[in-house]
Amino acid sequence: MKIMLDTNVLISAMVFGGAAARLLRFLLESEHEIIISAYVDAEFHAKLEQKWEKRSNRIYELYRSMGFSFCGSTDQVLCSLRDEKDVPVLSDAIYHHVDYLVTGDKDFLEAGVEDPVILTPAEMLGLLLRAGGA
Repeated sequence: MKIMLDTNVLISAMVFGGAAARLLRFLLESEHEIIISAYVDAEFHAKLEQKWEKRSNRIYELYRSMGFSFCGSTDQVLCSLRDEKDVPVLSDAIYHHVDYLVTGDKDFLEAGVEDPVILTPAEMLGLLLRAGGA
């Protein structure tokens, strides 16, 4: 299964913990492919530097050493969302044919998109645990 993580999920997992960190640990121990687009990667790095300047390099280096599949970002606009800055994230998810996009952003969650399936970290973790990690 191909699962793309949004920037806010990465920040939650790498900085704060909680459901996002539990999901990330579960995914890293599974056979699922964790997709990170170039757009999300750049946004994650920029937000780390902006908000946690002193720790940003250590966090970013740790994150880059994890078992993620990094992919390019498309220039195509493959969707429309209320917040324009979210369009590249969803367009990348569509372009790379991911099964799930995991985010905490309400604009994604309320967009009515069916492919990929859009879930919160807690919902994704629950789905994976119910499926026995399949």
